Amino acid sequence: MTHLFRRDRVLLPVVALFVFTSFTAPHALAETPRGVPSPLTLEWCIERARAQNPSLADASAMADAASHRIRSAGAFEDLRLSYEASNIPVGDFDFESTPLSGHQLGLRQKVFFPGVLAHREDAARKSADAASMVVDDEQLMIDAAVEGAWAELGFAQQALDITDRNIALLRKLAATAESRYRVGSGLQQDVLRAQVELTALLQERLRREASIERASARLVALLDLPPGTTLPRTDALEFVTAEPQLDELLAGLDDRSPRVAASKKRVEEARHRVRSSELEGLPDVDVGFGYRVRRNVVGDPVEGDDFISAGFTVRLPVDRPKWRAKLAERRALLRSAEAKLREVRGRLASEVRGAHAELSRAAAEEALLDSGLVPQARQSLEASRSAYEVGRIAFLSLLDSQIRLLNAELRLARARADKRVAFSALETASGGKLR
Repeated sequence: MTHLFRRDRVLLPVVALFVFTSFTAPHALAETPRGVPSPLTLEWCIERARAQNPSLADASAMADAASHRIRSAGAFEDLRLSYEASNIPVGDFDFESTPLSGHQLGLRQKVFFPGVLAHREDAARKSADAASMVVDDEQLMIDAAVEGAWAELGFAQQALDITDRNIALLRKLAATAESRYRVGSGLQQDVLRAQVELTALLQERLRREASIERASARLVALLDLPPGTTLPRTDALEFVTAEPQLDELLAGLDDRSPRVAASKKRVEEARHRVRSSELEGLPDVDVGFGYRVRRNVVGDPVEGDDFISAGFTVRLPVDRPKWRAKLAERRALLRSAEAKLREVRGRLASEVRGAHAELSRAAAEEALLDSGLVPQARQSLEASRSAYEVGRIAFLSLLDSQIRLLNAELRLARARADKRVAFSALETASGGKLR
């Protein structure tokens, strides 16, 4: 009787924890919106993100704005229309007292030194090209972020399934240990150890549910869905594809990567702005044309004919230190753009190497676990269970077999998720899809 009381006292926290997890599990705050497929496929998520992601929309809008700057960058300044009531006598204040009076209309146009507008327009065009390539790079990064969040959600869901299966299995093992203990063929420490492991798994279940919520929230934000959206289960994480060759990826980095291409365009833009600054330091001209409307007054030798006039004004850039400073600024910005290009090339090469190494590691681990460790752990658990039921091994050995299976299954799910994350990171760094 004392032993049974002790056993019930130990079981109470386990039962309480199980009830707590059952009634406090996260509940959906909102229904799944229409159009979200079940199971949740990666293809749908990427398509949704490309259409709705705010960061991608922002980059597209900036590229659109840059394209509209090209026309204005290479255009002349607007014509200036002037009017002047010319040579009006103060005493009479009319246009008929003297032949000099009249209504003067004028047009004036600023003419830049040859080549200034062309280089400004070319610089704006290179800037627009760079902004367009930034959109391509942003799309690659969004695709990778979506696949990473999707894979993390899939792993969290699978980890919860694995934990639930092990909870059910451990309950059976605990029941077996209790039955053997009741009839005197088992040890109380076996019952206690089973209860301790069951409590640990129930606590792990809480962490798995929290992981699902975190991964779901991240993916919902990337897809621009309502904050309380409940996402369905993901599609299978497994995928089979040939592993890209590292040497080929590094050799084609300059040609494939939109990030490198954007940096190149910024260097070209900076060069055009340097040349534009050089030409802006040379004189430009304001050309003007005037037309004076007159009246025929007494003593007018031309009998009221209208007058026309034309002329020009030359800007003299005599403050040379000012123009040298502006040119020095543009040249410094050119050096900055060239340095950023080298930095982008080096960083992307490093990212490609790192992602390729992680992909190789995850793919090798997946193959090892899927074909070796997980099946072996399942066989070991079955053999240990049969041996324990006939009293050939201790209960601790049976528990160790179950723990090894749990860890192996979790590692397999983790390797499959890591493989997807690494592959998408490799695509982002190398500058294009590899599947």
